[in-house]
Amino acid sequence: MSKLQCVLAINNYGKIFTLSAFDDQWKPFPHVGMDLKHISAIENYMWSIGGDNQTYLLVHNLDKAIRITEEVYENERWMPGGNFSKRLLPTDRYCWSSENGREEKFKENIKLPSFVWQWEHEWKLETKFEEMDLDDDGWTYAVDFFAKFYPTKRWNSCVRRRKWYRNRIYTGTNSWCIISPLHKDFTKEPFICVSIGGHKILGAKLGVIMVWAVTAQGRIFYRKNVNKTWPEGCLWVCVPTKEGSESRYIDCGPSGSVWVVLWSGLILVRKEISAETPQGKKWIIVESPEEDSKITQLSVGLQSVWAVTNDSRVWYRKGIDQNLNEGTCWVKLNTFMFSVSVTPNDQVFSVGLDRHLYFRSEISKNYPTGKKWIHIQASIEIEQPKEQETKLEGIESWISSSFTEPSHSAPTRLIGNDSKNNLNLNAKEINPSQRRVSAWSPKLSVGSLIGMEAKPDSFMEIQSNISIQKSKTFWSSIVGGSIEPDVCFISQWFNSPKDRENIFKSEWRQKILDKLIELRLKEKEFQQITSFAL
Repeated sequence: MSKLQCVLAINNYGKIFTLSAFDDQWKPFPHVGMDLKHISAIENYMWSIGGDNQTYLLVHNLDKAIRITEEVYENERWMPGGNFSKRLLPTDRYCWSSENGREEKFKENIKLPSFVWQWEHEWKLETKFEEMDLDDDGWTYAVDFFAKFYPTKRWNSCVRRRKWYRNRIYTGTNSWCIISPLHKDFTKEPFICVSIGGHKILGAKLGVIMVWAVTAQGRIFYRKNVNKTWPEGCLWVCVPTKEGSESRYIDCGPSGSVWVVLWSGLILVRKEISAETPQGKKWIIVESPEEDSKITQLSVGLQSVWAVTNDSRVWYRKGIDQNLNEGTCWVKLNTFMFSVSVTPNDQVFSVGLDRHLYFRSEISKNYPTGKKWIHIQASIEIEQPKEQETKLEGIESWISSSFTEPSHSAPTRLIGNDSKNNLNLNAKEINPSQRRVSAWSPKLSVGSLIGMEAKPDSFMEIQSNISIQKSKTFWSSIVGGSIEPDVCFISQWFNSPKDRENIFKSEWRQKILDKLIELRLKEKEFQQITSFAL
């Protein structure tokens, strides 16, 4: 289990805290003064709904920077007279194309997908071909475009091509990046729920991620082209449901299974989701567990679904597997909770009616519902901010005046979180006021939004002094999507401070401490004798 894995929780003030499997304290997650209403997370990636009803993305704690290479091929054909020319045959590929020649590509038309991407350098010629050095012009030669290419010109070389490349890098790491809304006026139809998952879908390419969301009007949307090399994706696509089926909550499991809670209390499950059809093909209806109760919240694991009804009763969906992702029936648990969250390995966390946090013990294949709820009694580490006026400017002030056709992502840098992949980029590449919008706009998007880099002096400065909170904290939600807990590692979460004090006061531990003290005194006496002798 990675040390970066942690469970996330939001308190009643909208602040995020993290609890690592290798720690026994809740630690405040760095923020920029923005409260959050809803979060969904997998390891290193988090989507959220902010207090301003905007959708945000956070990519954090990556080992390597996200770097993509854009490629364009320049093609020419030999013409009578001994020269190569861009006057190609009608059956040839484009003069400027992709590697296979089927797509026309021009260097000047390749733009940055969003504001959080930056060019690492200008267009360059590739001077390597199959581990061999090319001349400065970078041409490779062949009899025809569909034939094998060689690094040197031959007597029968009738065509040639060379590759241009340019690297772009994702600079939004460890920053909250705002995602473009559906409409120019984002208040027209804001998102109320977002879910990230699908990172363990069978047969999918490495790095594929699925993001689903629900709007205030009850419509369901799928975020297209989201993956670990393009974290924000490019387009919101509406996934229609039967008329009158307004949605209120959505959750996507690690295997790509999508469950939607309707305002009517019914459940929609997306069928025929696969690596080839990540949006699925149809919805099926799952009835509520009981006629007089409605499901209000649920969470999808790898092979399990847990739900909470409006009477706070907890339910488990039985019979879920790869072939039957809707399961067979509901199982009632003799327990009451406010909400539940299932991890990628089907362990379960919950928020109790007392707004404390709990973990379901002894969940296994033989006991899929576990045996009992254990109170998470980890202490809370609180950062003490300086008393100064905080200003959050830059995002909302751009909304009304800076719209263009494409969508953009505006990063807001985290405070107190060191970025491993900071780049020393030219200021002209970062400052949006000095850039032409047309130079970094994507071709396909819905809605539009330009943000600006967050100003360091606009956020709370965190003092180094840290204290342990003694007063009670009330929690609004818990998210286990970025951790696969092992009870052997997280046992320290369930010991209260009094239990820890009793452990230190135990007789056997006191004897060991006394012996260590005695040994230390003898070492000091020996050092004094030795120094006197010298």
